[in-house]
Amino acid sequence: MERKNKIEKFALLGLFLVFGIFLMSSVSAEMGDVCDLSVTLVNQDPYPAIPGDYVDVVFQMGGIESSKCSGAVFELVPSYPFSLDEEADTKKVLEGSTWVSNHKTEWNIPYSLRVDKNALDGNATITVKYGQEETFISKDFDIKIEDSRTDFDAVIQEVSDDEVSIAIANIGEYSANSVVIRIPEQENFEATETVGQMVGDLDSGDYTLVSFSLMPSFNESEKRPLKFEIHYTDDVGERRIVDKELLLQMNSGSTDEGVRSGPRWILWISIVIIVFVLYKKRNWIMQKIKGTAGKKKLSSGSSDVPEWVKKNNHKKK
Repeated sequence: MERKNKIEKFALLGLFLVFGIFLMSSVSAEMGDVCDLSVTLVNQDPYPAIPGDYVDVVFQMGGIESSKCSGAVFELVPSYPFSLDEEADTKKVLEGSTWVSNHKTEWNIPYSLRVDKNALDGNATITVKYGQEETFISKDFDIKIEDSRTDFDAVIQEVSDDEVSIAIANIGEYSANSVVIRIPEQENFEATETVGQMVGDLDSGDYTLVSFSLMPSFNESEKRPLKFEIHYTDDVGERRIVDKELLLQMNSGSTDEGVRSGPRWILWISIVIIVFVLYKKRNWIMQKIKGTAGKKKLSSGSSDVPEWVKKNNHKKK
């Protein structure tokens, strides 16, 4: 009898153990069905990302379509070369259920990331964390970056009077399209005829010459920095500006240069004064001219001597 009781107790204990395991499995399965979270990167614009610009990314979280899923937390962990504006929030919280009957529902999470201007070509990693309460999962995603910028080298080719020729070469890896060279307002020089010159397209390794008429703002015969801008469109359609400067010495020792670079208003005032004085003295000048014309030197042998003078001279003899 005692043996039978022991067997019944063991059987009952085993039944409870089996029921407990089944119950825990059911709860675990139900919890997994409630919020079985997953995250994917569904969009990147532009693709590839451009250094020094913004890239918009959209993450999509799944596993929240159950009517029993009460929400989730998503957090972006930005690291170089990516950053967020100060007012942007890295953490986003989904509260309540997004369940719609007979409809699959996901949570789209957008961010606008700044890309560092010195970022290199290739894939850069961005990390996100997601989960519920204090349980979070970390996941990395690749953002493709392409540095489509190019670089330029420049030298002063020739200086002739006020004409300056600059040689510009595309020394970068990428082509530069719709290139325009501009002379901005600056302290040392002023472009007198045109401030910009269209060049066209420059492939990698190509060079061109541009010329500008410049007026220096100084008299000293020394080198001063000439600033100029290279505007171009890169391979992904972005309009870019490269600032350059070269040391330039004009022919400031010449007389003509002195007139150009000196205070020209003095010259104009002098001209105005001279014209004014001549205008005031015009009557006196005209009288002098007439008086000189009336005192011609007469000569008896001249064919211009009047007849009455000739007759008078003949009688005296």
